Amino acid sequence: MNRNFMFAEDFEDIGELMESTLPPPELVEFYRGLNNREIVWNDVISDCTISIPLYIIKWNREDRDIPVEERKPIKIWINSDGGDTNVTLFLANVIALSKTPIITIGMGRSYSSGGLLLMAGHKRLIFDSTSVLIHDGSSGAIGDTGKVIDNLEFTKEMEVRVRDFILKHTQIPAELLDKNYRRDWFLFSEDVIKYGIADKIITDIDEVI
Repeated sequence: MNRNFMFAEDFEDIGELMESTLPPPELVEFYRGLNNREIVWNDVISDCTISIPLYIIKWNREDRDIPVEERKPIKIWINSDGGDTNVTLFLANVIALSKTPIITIGMGRSYSSGGLLLMAGHKRLIFDSTSVLIHDGSSGAIGDTGKVIDNLEFTKEMEVRVRDFILKHTQIPAELLDKNYRRDWFLFSEDVIKYGIADKIITDIDEVI
C-alpha cells in the first residue's frame, strides 16, 4: 500500500527519526524567546533581520491599550560582526517609534552595524566582556565608471547619516569620531560606557532576566 507518511519502523535508528520530526534546536529557542519578547541576533545584519522590526510593531499593536510604563519590555540580544547599514537604520527607526520599551543587550561582539543596533535601544546594556567596533564600512562598488560614481555619492550620503546617528545616540565628541572613523576603532566595555554607546555594564544576572 502506498502511503505519504512514515512510521517509526521505517527508520534505521531513533536518531534518524528524531532528526526527521523535530525542528532545529535554534529554531525552537528562537520561538521560545519570542514568547518572552526576546530576540537573540547571533548573525550578520541583513534582509533576514527585517523580522525584528515586524515583531516590534506586532508587540506595540498588542500593547496599544496598556500604559507605556506597564508594558513588558522587548529585549534584543546582539552578537554580530555587522552587516547592512540600510536595514540597521530602518530597524533603528522602528525602535525609536516604539512606545513599548526596547532594551538592547550587547553580548560578545557588537561590531559595525551591530554597534549601531546596540546604540538604538531605549535602554542599552553590555557585559564586561562586550566590545564594540566603529568604522567606515565598505561600499562594494563595481561596474561601469558612472555607476561606481553614483554608488560613491550614495555611500557618502549614507556616511553622513550614520555619523549623525552615532552623534545623536552617543556622547562621542564629533572631533573624536571623525578622527577614528576611517580606521577599525575597537572599544572595550569601559570606553563603551564612557562614550555613552551603552548605559550600563551588567553586574547582576537579575538585570537581564
